[in-house]
Amino acid sequence: MDRKEAGGCSTRHRSQPSGLYKHLRVSKRHILGKSHDDVVTSLPKDNDAPELESQLQFHKQFMIGAQNNRVGLGSSRKVQDTDILKSFIRQDENDKYKIHAMSLEMQNDWLDIGDFCIPLALKWRTLIHDWSPALLKFYLNAFQMTLPDQSNLVRWGKGTEKTCYICGKAVGTAKHLLVGCRVLLDSGQYSRRHDRVLEIIREAVSLSVARAQREITTNERSIGFVREGTRAIKSKVKPYSILKAASDWTIMMDTYEKQYKIPEDICASASRPDIFLYSRILKRVVMIELTVPWETNIPKDHAIKVNKYYELTNELTRNRFVVDLYAVEVGARGITAKSLYNLLKDLGLSRTNINSFLERTSKAALVGSFQIWLGRERNLDSGGERITRVR
Repeated sequence: MDRKEAGGCSTRHRSQPSGLYKHLRVSKRHILGKSHDDVVTSLPKDNDAPELESQLQFHKQFMIGAQNNRVGLGSSRKVQDTDILKSFIRQDENDKYKIHAMSLEMQNDWLDIGDFCIPLALKWRTLIHDWSPALLKFYLNAFQMTLPDQSNLVRWGKGTEKTCYICGKAVGTAKHLLVGCRVLLDSGQYSRRHDRVLEIIREAVSLSVARAQREITTNERSIGFVREGTRAIKSKVKPYSILKAASDWTIMMDTYEKQYKIPEDICASASRPDIFLYSRILKRVVMIELTVPWETNIPKDHAIKVNKYYELTNELTRNRFVVDLYAVEVGARGITAKSLYNLLKDLGLSRTNINSFLERTSKAALVGSFQIWLGRERNLDSGGERITRVR
């Protein structure tokens, strides 16, 4: 076996819970506690030894002491006590490994998110002046998966029911409440958060359209003069933009309260992307579809949205239009996907504008999720701390 293969084997063994380690802990605890040698009993004990001893005493007083008649006759009390203590230690070690496994699972989620998301670059100015303490608290707890949802309340011993009390059909985790509850979806709360983010994206599109229309006027009126004996100064290279100079760019946006219909001369279809941008002069169409999912679901939701408008894209292409489809995502906890950055970049926006729109869309999604969470707390009778202010 070569070194690489041997190293892989050793790593695999280290990653599994060691039964030998548990056995040694149990043996050590038994020797230190039951030995008649003063030197042995004076050795330092584990930090959790008093807690295990208290569990043993509880078991002896309330469980074994409750036996009556002839139950337990003929058994060794010392051996029985040792077995009980061993079971407590094994259970304690299993709980530690379970917590460690949950931590590794959370780390794996964040590693996956890093492949297709952009880290939120928060500045002290943003945290101090733009965010309220309540919003910051919600943001940090949402990132660490420590929001007091139904699942966590049961895990912390503060509740007994894991089921979502709003729909009663799924486990009431933060993920379910913020993106997966059917009742909240039907009531329009997810749609209002979605439209809040979509409105900011529309501003970015409008800014790019205004620049494209301004280029027509500039090109028509500008005349370059060169002084005799000098050379013409080259203008700065303009950033690439999918919106070429045209005067008839039209923006249509689909929201929860207001819908549109694609003009029949462009395409006879009932589909409605969130933003439909077209120019008859250039025979060009730009479609933008926004999703506000749980961050780990971004790749799956991105593929779903692209496939959703596959037929519409083909029909527009048959009508001699050049089509650009952008499926963009902003996470429910405020993490923006790289797809949104690519859209803003293709709109020809400056770095300053891109950073501004990324920050605004991130906060809009987070505030929307925070308001959904506050609505959930109004119906929660858990006695927990309530957060009531958002800026």
